[in-house]
Amino acid sequence: MSSRKLSFTFLFFSLISYSQEIKDENIKQFLEEDRKKISAVAGLSYLHNSFGLLYQDKVFRLRPNDAFYTEFFLRYRWLDVSFSFAPKFAHINNDDPEKGKSKYFNFGFTFFLNPKIRQYIYFSQVKGLYFQDTKEFLRLIYGDAYNEDHYLQFPNAKYRSFKGETTYLWKGNKEEYRSFNNMTYEPLKDVFIVSTGLFYQYNILNDLGKTVYKGEVFDDTINDEPSKDIRIAVRSGGGVQKKIKDNWYIIVEAYPEFYYSRLLNENFHQFNIGLYSNARMGYDDGKWFFGAGTQLNWINSSNENFYSATQWLFRVGIGFRFNSPTFVNRNFDKIDNILK
Repeated sequence: MSSRKLSFTFLFFSLISYSQEIKDENIKQFLEEDRKKISAVAGLSYLHNSFGLLYQDKVFRLRPNDAFYTEFFLRYRWLDVSFSFAPKFAHINNDDPEKGKSKYFNFGFTFFLNPKIRQYIYFSQVKGLYFQDTKEFLRLIYGDAYNEDHYLQFPNAKYRSFKGETTYLWKGNKEEYRSFNNMTYEPLKDVFIVSTGLFYQYNILNDLGKTVYKGEVFDDTINDEPSKDIRIAVRSGGGVQKKIKDNWYIIVEAYPEFYYSRLLNENFHQFNIGLYSNARMGYDDGKWFFGAGTQLNWINSSNENFYSATQWLFRVGIGFRFNSPTFVNRNFDKIDNILK
C-alpha cells in the first residue's frame, strides 16, 4: 500500500512539472510569434482634470471644457506608442458655450531598458480653459454680494505637461508586466508584481492674456507671464493580473506615493502623500481584444489644485493584431541585433 502511494505521489508531481513545462513552452512560442505582429487599439476616454492658478495666496481651478477624446495605441515589439486627440469628425464633445471650447493632444511611448526597468515618457497639451471658480474669484474683487453664474473663459490658454516615470520591478519582469501597460499586450497568465517608480513632471501654463466673459473679449498680453511648476513623486506598490475563463482577464494596481511639488515662479511648494491606482477588465483571444478601465489619482492636499492632477479617468477601447510586413521585420531584426 505504501509503495502505491509513493508511486502515485511521484506520478502526480511529474504531471504538474510536465504541465508547467508545456505552459512555459506555449508562452515562449507566443512571444516569438508576437514579435512579427502589430497591435492597434482605438478607444474613447473621459478625463476629469484641473489646473491650479495661485492668486492672493488662494488656489483657483482652471478646467478644460470638453472631457471626451479619442485614444490610439500602437505596438510593435518593444516600441509602444500612444497618442490621443479629439477629431472634429468624431463629434464626441458637447462644448458648453458658457465654458468655451477645449482641444486635447497627447503623445507618449513606453519601453524597457532591461527586463526589470521600464521607462515611460509622455507629453500632453490642452488648449482652451475656463475658470471653474469664477464666482469665488470675482467676489474677491467686487465683494460677497457678487452672485452671477457665468464663467471666465481663456480661449488661447495652453497647458503643456512633460511627464516621465522610471519603474523598477522588484517582483516580475517585462514579459509578466507588459500587459499592465495597455491592451496591446495579451495577458498570458496569472501574475503578481511589485515595483517602485520615480515619477517626474514639468508643467507650463501660458497664454492667459485673452479672456472672454459674458461674450465680451478682454486682452491683456502685457502681464501674460507663464506659470511653471514641477512635481516629483516616489511610488511603491503592486498589481495583480488574473486570467478568467474564455479569454477574459482583470488587472488591478495600487501605488501609494510620496511627492514634492513646487511653483517655479512663486515661493510656493508642498510635500504630501497620495495614491495612484489603475484597474482594467477585458477580453483577448490573441487577434481581437477589447476592454474598459479606470484610473484614480488621489492627493491628500489642502491646496488640491496647486498643480496639474488627474483626479480620475475612464476609458474603453477595442483593437486587433495583424502580421507586420516582411521588410519591417527584417529592419527591426537588424536593430535588435545591434541592441543586443
